[in-house]
Amino acid sequence: MCAAVASQRGRQVLLIDHAPEAGRKILISGGGRCNFTNLDVAPDRYLSANPHFARSALSRYTAADFIALVDRYGIAWHEKTLGQLFCDGSAKQIVAMLLDECAAGGVTLHLGDAIRDVAHDDGLYRVDYG
Repeated sequence: MCAAVASQRGRQVLLIDHAPEAGRKILISGGGRCNFTNLDVAPDRYLSANPHFARSALSRYTAADFIALVDRYGIAWHEKTLGQLFCDGSAKQIVAMLLDECAAGGVTLHLGDAIRDVAHDDGLYRVDYG
């Protein structure tokens, strides 16, 4: 999601995942139906060294915003216990949606190679992978 939004805001994005396929953890979440958001998301339910981070992030992109994206893609969903939202079909629909959003922004996707090192110098990052 982050890669998609950053790329659609004009950033050049390389998304690296050590898994051989995109969204592997999403595909197994919720028993394969993907618990994609929760109606009761609130800043006080997150732990962070910066307690204002969750408040800021959740006020800028809400659960309703993500639900609207899911609805735009025509993905049927339902609410379960405690406001948890799941796909009626398959988590594959959420992965496909996220990949489509990445493609719309021109994200470069590199799968199947682990990151070996991350270095920071003069305001730039170097990531060695593969």
